[in-house]
Amino acid sequence: MGKTILVVDDEKELLGLVTLHMKMAGFEVLQAQDGQKALEISKSQKPDLIILDLKLPELDGWKVCKLLREEASTKDMPVILLTALAETEDIIKGFDMGADDYVKKPFSPRELVARVKRVLSRSEEKIPAQRKYVMGDLSIDLESFSVTRKNRSVSMSETEREILTILSSHPGILITHEQLMDQVWGEDRIVEYSNISVHIRNLRKKIEEDPDHPKIIKTVKGLGYKFEEVESKLKTAFEAVSITKNNERSMK
Repeated sequence: MGKTILVVDDEKELLGLVTLHMKMAGFEVLQAQDGQKALEISKSQKPDLIILDLKLPELDGWKVCKLLREEASTKDMPVILLTALAETEDIIKGFDMGADDYVKKPFSPRELVARVKRVLSRSEEKIPAQRKYVMGDLSIDLESFSVTRKNRSVSMSETEREILTILSSHPGILITHEQLMDQVWGEDRIVEYSNISVHIRNLRKKIEEDPDHPKIIKTVKGLGYKFEEVESKLKTAFEAVSITKNNERSMK
């Protein structure tokens, strides 16, 4: 495949296990057992993706992820978090720090390989991990998590905030009902699909121009939901590129 994966974990056995399965899948593998070493390798050897344990000595995975996103040479490097932490706030915190995906311990090596391939595929398609959206009179800022509509703050429940964060952190990507239940409510909670649809309906009332014909939070029938940017946002970006190109031509 020609791709290099950096595996970061302070447990030698787990480090060896993940390394073995990555190599079996055809990847080159780099290793680090602490956060500082992971940062050094990331900057010097530019791996294509990082599998990052959260519970690292001294410099934990959250901090490593944050520092990677702040550095110009590593800010677009895909990161998959490997975590034994099942609390929703831990997962959301990981996404807030810029993680692309996460896998819970104990995990299936086959699932981890599949996640790596999926994230690499998204990266190759150059889908940006946006943190801010401006769509007409709606503004969503995931850095501070603030949502405004017509210059007025939109109030949301904690569950609505978590759902919107997960969906908008993965624009254009299907988030299944099971993934939402797992990430928002946790595996030990009993949640029916109807409960999720109630929260989605409330979110649409707050951010969609027409909640009955949603353009931002789209339903994928029988599977889950996707977060989509509305046309006005894409049109603005296209016009900005066109203006820039026209200015460049006029200067030649």
